[in-house]
Amino acid sequence: MTAVLIAFASREGQTRKICVHAARKLEGAGCTTQLIDLTLGAPDTYVERCDAAIVAGSVHRGRMDQTLMSFLMRNGAVLGRVPSAFISVSLSAASVDKDARSAVDEITRQLLHDVGWQPDEVVHVAGAVEMEALNLLERCAVHAVMQHRGVEIESQGRTELTNWDTVDAFVTGLLERVPAHQSPAAELRDVAE
Repeated sequence: MTAVLIAFASREGQTRKICVHAARKLEGAGCTTQLIDLTLGAPDTYVERCDAAIVAGSVHRGRMDQTLMSFLMRNGAVLGRVPSAFISVSLSAASVDKDARSAVDEITRQLLHDVGWQPDEVVHVAGAVEMEALNLLERCAVHAVMQHRGVEIESQGRTELTNWDTVDAFVTGLLERVPAHQSPAAELRDVAE
C-alpha cells in the first residue's frame, strides 16, 4: 500500500481542510496517509517512510509560514527522492488579476528556491476568508483588494474560494506519478518487520 505524507502549515484552517480532503481522496484510492500539522511541532519521523509527499502552506501578507520553511529545509532532500507536490494556498489564486496570480507564483517559486526543494508539481489553490476573524481595518482592506481582483466575498461570515475540482485533479495527477507496484520504501519496511 502506498504511504503518502501530507505535511502542512495552516493559519486559519483552510489549508488543513484542503489537506484533509486530499487525504480522503488518496485513502479512497487505496493509499495510507499521514497528516502532519507543522504548526504543532510534529516530528519529521514519517518523512523517511513515505512513498509520496504533499506539502502545503498558505501565503499571508506575501509570506509563507516559517515552520513550513524550516520543515522543507530539513527534509527537502528526502522529499526529492519520492513523487512530491506542493500546494500553495492564497486568496490571490482566486483572482482574475493576472498580476496578483503572478505575484503569488513568484512567492512560491522563491520559497522553493530558498529551501532547495523542487517538487514534481506545484498547484495554486484559493483559500477562504473568515471576516469575523479580521479587525475592521483588515476587513476593509481584504474586501477592497478582493473586489479589485474580481473576487466576490461575503461582508460577514466565511467565504470559501477553494475550487475542489482543482484539488481533486491535483491528487489524481499525483497518484498517476506514484508507481502502482510496491515501492522501495514499502519493501524496506517489510524487511525491517
